[in-house]
Amino acid sequence: MSTIKDKLYFNFNGIPSDVYDLVSVTLDTDMYEESLVASRDINETETTTGKPMLNRVEESPLEFEMIIAFEKGFDDSTLDGIVRWLFVDNYKPLFFEGKENKIYYCMPVGDSSIVHTGLGQGYFTITMRCDSSRIYSPYIVTNLETVSTNKTITVTIDSHNDVYPEISIKKTGAGTVTIQSLDDNNAIFEVRDLTNGEDIYINCEKEIIETDAVGIYRYDKLVGEFPRFIYGLNGTNRMKITGACTIQFRYKNKYKF
Repeated sequence: MSTIKDKLYFNFNGIPSDVYDLVSVTLDTDMYEESLVASRDINETETTTGKPMLNRVEESPLEFEMIIAFEKGFDDSTLDGIVRWLFVDNYKPLFFEGKENKIYYCMPVGDSSIVHTGLGQGYFTITMRCDSSRIYSPYIVTNLETVSTNKTITVTIDSHNDVYPEISIKKTGAGTVTIQSLDDNNAIFEVRDLTNGEDIYINCEKEIIETDAVGIYRYDKLVGEFPRFIYGLNGTNRMKITGACTIQFRYKNKYKF
């Protein structure tokens, strides 16, 4: 995971910690100790050869402890507001000051405790569990590109994994839009029989396609695999677009730490 113990201020669910006069602190007396990446296990099958067959690598969601101190003390009203803010029932974005490009989607789990003087001074601890083994960048949105016949668009990523984007397309004239991933073995994805002016939204990770055309079903007009951006290619992915339209990509980089 990205190092966080050296960061004081954080933002959770869109609210900065200094609104509540809180800082993230550490009780370590020397060097910081933190997890580097998510916990991993190997899923494999025993074979008669004595060499197990690898099925997959399973990664656990990230978990980390936060020690949060009161800068100006607390009372019952302060604690009430903090509990409502932090103890949510769904994953919310968390990032630390100076690390705004690394976002954790997390919520508190397990026990929480407060240590205090009895005079409104002290700190409390919470354990955050993420929705996956990955940390995300903020959304990155490419320029809105106008395609007359065909055009190659270069997308830059710095992800540790392949990225499945969201795609917005507005068709110019009736026909087909083709996306060819030049750096992914020339994989082709097509949406056929679009109407003039039709707006299409494609979520490649969830394999969702939506259209503003009333009463139209688009899944039977898809050809090929949903596009992805390949990591490890010096950050560049070239997508050749064929078919008159305007098109825009939206995505998040995924990081192991």
